[in-house]
Order: sequence, then C-alpha cells, then structure tokens
Amino acid sequence: MDPTSPRTFTWVDMVDGAADDYIESVATFTRHVHDTLTDHLFGLLRSMQGPRFGYQVDRYRHSIQSATRTLRNGEDTEMVVAALLHDVGDVVAPANHSALAAAIIKPYVSDRTHWIIRHHGVFQGYYYFHHLG
Repeated sequence: MDPTSPRTFTWVDMVDGAADDYIESVATFTRHVHDTLTDHLFGLLRSMQGPRFGYQVDRYRHSIQSATRTLRNGEDTEMVVAALLHDVGDVVAPANHSALAAAIIKPYVSDRTHWIIRHHGVFQGYYYFHHLG
C-alpha cells in the first residue's frame, strides 16, 4: 500500500471509526509529514524571495544571512537551522510569526533554542515598536 494513499474508510462520522482505522491513518499521516517536512520548509523559505519592503535584502536572503552568521559564530547545527527558519512564519502568520516558527521547530530543538526563536520578534521590535505608536 502506498503510504500516501491509504485505503478510504467506509464510515463518515468519526465516532464510527475503529481503532485500527485511526492507528493506520495517524501512522500514514505521520510518515507523510516526516517525509515531506523539509520540502515544505524550504518552500516557505523560497516563498520569502522577492519584496524587500525597504530593506537591503529580501526575507529569504535575510534568513540565509542569519544562518550563515550563526554558523560563522561557531553555534551548533540546531541553532544554525533555527536561524535559517526563524522567519518562516512571516509567510502565513505575520502577526505572530515568531510563535509559529517556534512551534514548527519545537519537537527538534532544545528549550533554549525554542525560547530564542519564540521571542525573537520582541527583540527585533526593540528597534521599531516605539515608532509605531
């Protein structure tokens, strides 16, 4: 059976699903997400190419620069990847992009790294929140 195309359940109401149905469905979904996560994350990164909103670089290049600077600073792989992904939430949740990026990486990083990504929007806001009123 193709793991991305499980059998179609005959029931319509979730209350009618059997334990085996849910075990199969969750396992199939989990495998699919695991197998495609990197592609989706790189897709989010690529979608940040283009508009610069007045800055010298677009958000994609900013993410690449952040990861490069983190690597050159001698940080571990976890922090380099976190730096690369820190703004991916901008694409779908600009009002809480830090929280979304942190939620995406949480299962894979330490509490410290998660906290840094979760709160980076506050730190960047230090430079401009007072201008917005």
